[in-house]
Amino acid sequence: MTTSPPTLFTVVPPGLFGPLASANREHYWLLLCRLHDEFFGGPDAPVPPSHGYPRREVTAAIERYLLGDDPWEDEDGQAPGTPLTVRANTLYERFRQAGWLRQEKFGAREMVMMTPAVSQLLSLLVEFSERGPTFVSARIRSIELQLQQVVEGRAGGDTLDEAADQARRLLASLASMSLQVRDLMPELSRSETTAQFARQWFERYVGQFFIGDYADLHKADHPLARRSAILAMARQLEADPLRGRLLAWYAEHLAGGDPERAEARLQRGLRRLRELERIDEYLARLDEDMRQANRRAMAFLDYRLRAPDRLDELLRRAIRGAQRAPDGALRMPVAPGALMDEAQLRPPRRKPKPIPRSANAMQRPTPEQLARLALLRRIKRARLVTAEDMARYVGRHLTAEGHIDSEMLQIRSIEDLRAYQTLLTLAQRSRRSGGLRRDDPLGRLLRGFRVELADAGDGPGDNGYLRAPRFTLHRLAPPHRDTA
Repeated sequence: MTTSPPTLFTVVPPGLFGPLASANREHYWLLLCRLHDEFFGGPDAPVPPSHGYPRREVTAAIERYLLGDDPWEDEDGQAPGTPLTVRANTLYERFRQAGWLRQEKFGAREMVMMTPAVSQLLSLLVEFSERGPTFVSARIRSIELQLQQVVEGRAGGDTLDEAADQARRLLASLASMSLQVRDLMPELSRSETTAQFARQWFERYVGQFFIGDYADLHKADHPLARRSAILAMARQLEADPLRGRLLAWYAEHLAGGDPERAEARLQRGLRRLRELERIDEYLARLDEDMRQANRRAMAFLDYRLRAPDRLDELLRRAIRGAQRAPDGALRMPVAPGALMDEAQLRPPRRKPKPIPRSANAMQRPTPEQLARLALLRRIKRARLVTAEDMARYVGRHLTAEGHIDSEMLQIRSIEDLRAYQTLLTLAQRSRRSGGLRRDDPLGRLLRGFRVELADAGDGPGDNGYLRAPRFTLHRLAPPHRDTA
């Protein structure tokens, strides 16, 4: 439990990373993020049904994504030419076979869901790709406050494990910081001009550095100086009665009554907290790498500023010497004979001719067929109303007052007319008994606002295109987030 590494593929499917290692990995990643945001736990997605979503609804979403993101490539580098529906089902099967999606029978329907372990892994990958600079002070304060709760008896072993995991992640980030600093200099050294090097240096090295509070790490009032208090509280947890209380908690909740497993779990958390004693070593190595990076940057800037002047002087001297030298001194330093001869040249490489195919010949579409296909895609896209289209249309009209009547909505294009029709459909569906259903696919378009159908006594509205019942848009208040 304390020495063996954790087994990843007992938690997630073995072929999970197959799509992310293919030639279309960027497109697969973008498609996974969109599916996760829309269906399986994104911040704007509704609560997923317990039995999942219909398969046709998921494949229809993939088709919508392919309309706007089409440069997919096959594994051999050829552009795909299959119909849109076939491609969407192929991508769905790829995700299902890899383990990102799970399909089950619910009555006569095929329902799709994402397992909690896979959804949590995808959320961690998205968070890792969006991470910014590390703020050491925030993590130190969080570790200290969590240990105070454990010492005072207001929390149990779960809070201790969270504090220990934060300490381990903090040291891991500091350990990798030096390598990132060393890798930055060769990348900046490839700058073509001195101005480009200086701009990248100050933008990426100073303005967007890896540690947000690096300049404050060595101050006396920085929270990093509180690590001695953290280590003192860790020593308190090793003594009774706190030790006995934590062992009882681990045995009851995580060890299944086994005292040896409870002891190992407690020792693991305390050992990770004691690793904060080595934080000075990591900071010292980081400071040394910073000094070396500064010296290399100054030397590079000095060379770039001085080398052009010296090079111009050398060129002028060479020109004056060539003008004043006699004819015999300017002879090329080569042996007599032919300087260029075909026998001395390397023979050209001959690319072998490809074997002609005798079966499964691919028939390329005609220009007329391609034009018809492009026109069909444009027609489908013009009639399609996505969440982004609805957000742009509503955001153009919904003011800060928080509500607007349907008569004030403007229609300037086909896209505006389709958005107006969709809002009218949402208003009519919301009026029925029970309101809008949870599994209604149009419910995902209501982001930050709601639609309310006007009373029948107000009379129908007429905007020049449609004569239909009136409705009102209301802005929703943003959710309150506790930043403590």
